[in-house]
Amino acid sequence: MTLARRVERRPFHRVALACAVLTAVVLPLVALSAAESDAAGSSSVTVNAPNAGANAKVTVSKTAGLRNETVNVSWKGFEPSSANQLNNAGSSYDTQTLNPVRVYECRGDDMSSPSSSSDCYGSGGFRGIPPLNGNPGVPAVPGFTYPGQTDDYANTPDGPANFQDTVTTNDGSGTVTIQVFTRLESSSLGCDDSTPCSIVVVPNYGRDNGTGATEDQIDAPWAWDRRVVVPLDFAPLEISCGTSVDSLPIQGSPMSARLIASWRGGTCLDKSTGISLDYTMVPEEQARGDVSGGVADLGLISKLIPAGTAADANLVQAPVSVSGITVGFQIDDANGQRVTNMNLNARLVTKLITASYRIADDPNVENNPSNIFQDPEFLKLNPGVDWPSGAPGNHVLLLGDLSDTTYALTRWIASDPEARAFIAGKPDQWGMRINQKYKNVELPFSTFPLLDKWQSDNYEPIQGMDHLSRQLSLAQFPGAIVTYEDGVPVVSKPPRQNPGRREVIGIVDTADADSFMLDAAKLQNAGGSFVGPTQSGMSAAMKTTKPGESMPDLSDKNKDIYPLTTSISAVARLQADKSTREAAAKFLLFAAGRGQQPGTGMGDLPAGHLPLSASMRAETRQAAADLRAGVSSSGEHDPPKDETDPTTHGGTTTGDTTGAALANALAGADGSGDPAGASDDPKASDITSPAAFSVPEPWTSSIAVPIAIAIGLVALVAGLLTSWMTVNGKGPAWLRR
Repeated sequence: MTLARRVERRPFHRVALACAVLTAVVLPLVALSAAESDAAGSSSVTVNAPNAGANAKVTVSKTAGLRNETVNVSWKGFEPSSANQLNNAGSSYDTQTLNPVRVYECRGDDMSSPSSSSDCYGSGGFRGIPPLNGNPGVPAVPGFTYPGQTDDYANTPDGPANFQDTVTTNDGSGTVTIQVFTRLESSSLGCDDSTPCSIVVVPNYGRDNGTGATEDQIDAPWAWDRRVVVPLDFAPLEISCGTSVDSLPIQGSPMSARLIASWRGGTCLDKSTGISLDYTMVPEEQARGDVSGGVADLGLISKLIPAGTAADANLVQAPVSVSGITVGFQIDDANGQRVTNMNLNARLVTKLITASYRIADDPNVENNPSNIFQDPEFLKLNPGVDWPSGAPGNHVLLLGDLSDTTYALTRWIASDPEARAFIAGKPDQWGMRINQKYKNVELPFSTFPLLDKWQSDNYEPIQGMDHLSRQLSLAQFPGAIVTYEDGVPVVSKPPRQNPGRREVIGIVDTADADSFMLDAAKLQNAGGSFVGPTQSGMSAAMKTTKPGESMPDLSDKNKDIYPLTTSISAVARLQADKSTREAAAKFLLFAAGRGQQPGTGMGDLPAGHLPLSASMRAETRQAAADLRAGVSSSGEHDPPKDETDPTTHGGTTTGDTTGAALANALAGADGSGDPAGASDDPKASDITSPAAFSVPEPWTSSIAVPIAIAIGLVALVAGLLTSWMTVNGKGPAWLRR
């Protein structure tokens, strides 16, 4: 008898029963696993850490689709540290506290690679221990190594280290955030979608003889042997759209960087869109000038060009997103615990941005508090917190570029009577005065002026919103520290501030604040309430926006308004060539449709951006229609085109696709073009940053488990019935073989 024949005569009812049981059991489990992943909202991973403790575990909040962003790393079951915070700074180590923990980003993604801390960015290495009195020595471990290294001690070739050192609490748990670098931020580390990297957690419990359990010995082999490695997967840094799609150059708003990074993949891969976005971050003022002057065809701005001016220049403007500016911070209290809530009014922010806190012998700020944590006004608005002592001046991290974000911030300050009076020279009720070099400074302005030479070493705005946000995430002040050695001045950068001793504040956009897990201050609005950059606060703000404006009415007394909300708009030339106008129209239609779906995937609206209202999307679709129609050299609209038009996400449309008909045809199956459930008043989240912008749970995650269980039960019943019919000779003949 052949093998084929033997298989054919195998008892069929056993096969059917086995398949039914597997279907009934496995399918619901798979669905449950998927639902749990959806519920987590990301790619959170928990792994065992047997070398750190019998029941030790490590959790990384996000491990897939990573860009330059911050992830949370937590653990439990570790040996408690001997203190509740490390006594250190970014350039020094604590030599007293036992059992510290370090979190690295390293090359490699398993227990064999990285092979040592030499593969981890910023590692200072271990100098080794020579043999003594018959005891074997411990070999040295080089610091972070990389191709082209000429100095063995140059372990941060691409800028400040991102590793984080902290302690484990008495219950064996701990947590810290770490900024993840791609090869764009650290070419020597080289992490991307084709180069494996990992988060490595290293607890240092010391040698068998009880020595070496401190932070300065954390790169020693005995600490590395207890490591936990969690692999990371990165989103593609470059997306090849091929030659079949049109390229659309876009320039402008630094607030748009993460938005365009997400949309680039969506517009490229979506067959109905088929355009490649080529984004250049430039000041919005330059974008307005370049598009108005015909140097560029499409720009992204926050402050709109006046309607009459835009019409005269044959420009169209349309919203693509709602975002905002935030006063982000990383502050630990006097006990080393993270502070997550902070209230600020316009006068306090004015004090920060005008360098009005006392430093050294600066006569322009004499008799003022030395920093915001010593300011009676701040303490009154933020009671119940044991605030840190603070650094002299405690300068806020600011953007050095000409920017609409700075305009929006100082526009809010200008709207506040107490802040205006303070700038005019009136002291607050505790006697603090503005830095005299900033007295009567004209508001609003679009770039922070440096007016006090006494503070030039410390008060140093940072070029580039991305650089500013990363600096704030790493908790490092800009500027320089000047010390003297044998009468010779030595200039160095301020050290990083480690967890437990952070006290940095910066003005950044909401998308970067969310991506880097920065806490966001609640700001006082005209109604007297303190509101953070929540979806509800930003939605309330946009409802007050006047025609032709992109920012809220700051005189409105609505207590729900977040005052630093702004829309991001595209400005495009109606006299651009036909192919450019076509590409720009496709971009606007994507922005008004598929691009408004919140999420973390390619093409999604990233966290920190609020979806456009239905009326704003309609405005954007109409702008796309106007671009398709175009304007002739005489200033008249071009005649309608008679062509078949590609559609938005999900289908095709044919026929008349010009003017209003085009806008409706490309709006979507329901004529709205809006993501499901869109309205002028989207359901709001009241969770402040980080995670101020939650992703709606997909319908599949809410009903997948019940459906899978039902299918499984049906399969089980069918399998049992089949088995009974086979054994008892019932049913069709093919069952009785």
